[in-house]
Amino acid sequence: MSETSLLHKFKKWFRENFVFFGPGLLLAITAAGEAGVTEATEIGAHYGLALIWVVLFTLIFKYAFTNGIARYTLATGHTIFDALNRIPGPKYWGSVLVIIVYLVEMLAIGGMLMFAAYFLDYLLPGVYNAVLIALFLLVVALAMLRTNSYEILELFIAVLVGVLSLAIVISLVEFPIPLNLFLEGVIPTIPAGSEMAILAIIGVVGSGLNLMLYSVWLHEKASRHAVIDKSCDLLNETHFRRYIRSVNVDVLIGFFFVALITISFLFLGYSGYTVSFMGHGATLSLDTLITQVLYIVGSIPYGAYVFLALVAFIFFGAVVVGMDGRARAIAKVIGRVGEDTGRQLPSEHTLYQIMLLVFSGIIIASFVISDPMLIIRRIAAFSAIVFGIFGFIVIYLDLKLPKYARGNRLWLMIMGIGSVISIYVALLLESAFLTYGVPLIERMLVVAFVLFIFSKTQLFKKMLNGTANLLDKFWTVILFGAISIYGTVRGIPVDVGGIIINFRDVGPMIAGLIGGPFIGAAAGAIGGIHRYLEGGPTALPCFAATVLAGIVAGLMIHYWKGRLSMFRAVVLAIFVECLHLLVVLPTLTIPFGTMTAEGVLSVITITILPMCMVNIAGLLIFAYFVRTYDAFASGTARLFDLQKFRNDLRELMNPPEEEEEEKETETEDNNVR
Repeated sequence: MSETSLLHKFKKWFRENFVFFGPGLLLAITAAGEAGVTEATEIGAHYGLALIWVVLFTLIFKYAFTNGIARYTLATGHTIFDALNRIPGPKYWGSVLVIIVYLVEMLAIGGMLMFAAYFLDYLLPGVYNAVLIALFLLVVALAMLRTNSYEILELFIAVLVGVLSLAIVISLVEFPIPLNLFLEGVIPTIPAGSEMAILAIIGVVGSGLNLMLYSVWLHEKASRHAVIDKSCDLLNETHFRRYIRSVNVDVLIGFFFVALITISFLFLGYSGYTVSFMGHGATLSLDTLITQVLYIVGSIPYGAYVFLALVAFIFFGAVVVGMDGRARAIAKVIGRVGEDTGRQLPSEHTLYQIMLLVFSGIIIASFVISDPMLIIRRIAAFSAIVFGIFGFIVIYLDLKLPKYARGNRLWLMIMGIGSVISIYVALLLESAFLTYGVPLIERMLVVAFVLFIFSKTQLFKKMLNGTANLLDKFWTVILFGAISIYGTVRGIPVDVGGIIINFRDVGPMIAGLIGGPFIGAAAGAIGGIHRYLEGGPTALPCFAATVLAGIVAGLMIHYWKGRLSMFRAVVLAIFVECLHLLVVLPTLTIPFGTMTAEGVLSVITITILPMCMVNIAGLLIFAYFVRTYDAFASGTARLFDLQKFRNDLRELMNPPEEEEEEKETETEDNNVR
């Protein structure tokens, strides 16, 4: 009787103090999937536990970020994604940015799924191809997510975390971490050559934009709790103060597991290289990493099998949780945009299912990439930049909350410093941006000066209002063709496939925006021919992509009815560059044998971020100069107007001045008569 009473009291205490227990576990798994094998084990192999202090520092900032999101969700009853449509700036820019990032991150999710397949392939060697295993795991993940049931997902993750905790406890009993080694790691020190490792930990440990998914899961949990507790009002100050304690505990538990998993993998990496013949500074491969860890856990009965299965399921769990959270987030964002614009869109459940299918396509496409570790790191660096930006957005939203729900000064300080460091670290990790992107943007200032002068001319005004004749259009083509050539000449050569990181596409894109697809194509042809004559394996795709850039810009401005905003300029720049590097480049090189798939991937890896950034900068400068124009004539005129072309040609052959002189002569003759 007394045992029953104690159990009843425990359940009551747990329900009251852990009302929102669960979302933190989902957060822990999705974060662990990125911080485990990909970074922590390798860093542990090189530097042991000396960088534990960096892990703890990073998790403090990311806990503060998650705490800010949780307070916003509890205080407003909305997810953080609902707020993206209300932040200052171009309309829906926050929503579109997070959609783009989450779609790009699906490439990293695909890399995680391949990792899970690799570990299962080690567990069952030679049974199936790793890609087939990854496809099977993807089908299983879709089957689990098809119901869109948060309860099933939470139960699955709870079981996974329980098994993971048991495995970690057993491992620590068998291989206890020396206390002095742990304490030395807590004291801030920077081992020789560990600077990039420190940056990597700050960039990926504890995840990045994945933390925003906590708002979605917390909202799901809160909605279900409101159904059970009819008196629950999360917008009430009293209830907010009561529930925020439960949420903070949930987040703390989640980050505790992240810290535990990360430090455990650090120790596994350290132990593997301690007993091996390979030095701590040796280059790691995935096979080497797995082999060294198996050497350690193999001394435990069934340790190797358990380790392989456990790590595979960590990655699989991260994939399931990552797909679910992102699909829910994007469905909410699209649904909110539909409500704001008055458009009839599919239900949130249907949008969720659609996004899962879109995600599946991106994940399958990522399977062709030979090095999943590389793509996970590249995507992590890109996401970290956006994560730092969203840190400031969370600060802005926090200041809009009721006073009782706002963060204190310590929280503001941690968020501000952490957001700045996150952006800085991401840029340092993405060395291609600093090496190529910044110099290109500096050279773009010359183009900005030319655009400023051009915007003050009558030619510019005539092009925008649709009164330009063929001669005006000819000079426009020459000008922006020259800008395209300048973008190549002032580009930066790279010793990979003879490529030139450049801003060649800026000229044709602007020509297409102000003159339509034909003007854009003509300007692109000038820049493209110049690049083609430079030679190299990428000469043909660069020529085609430059012409295509002008055509796409002309078609897009026509689709937008001549209206160009800052946001549309960014979308156009990213779309054209992705079309160039992800479609045209592989299509016109790999089938002809001029480049291998690995070579194309290397080119994309080095060039995509700096070239996207410099093209965005160029179009944003142009969009700023034309901000006073409501619409361009190129966007409202007919695309193929043969009659207008004939009139322009007739006007060129018979200028208006000559026609006026003829009319004056005829008038004088009539007067004489």
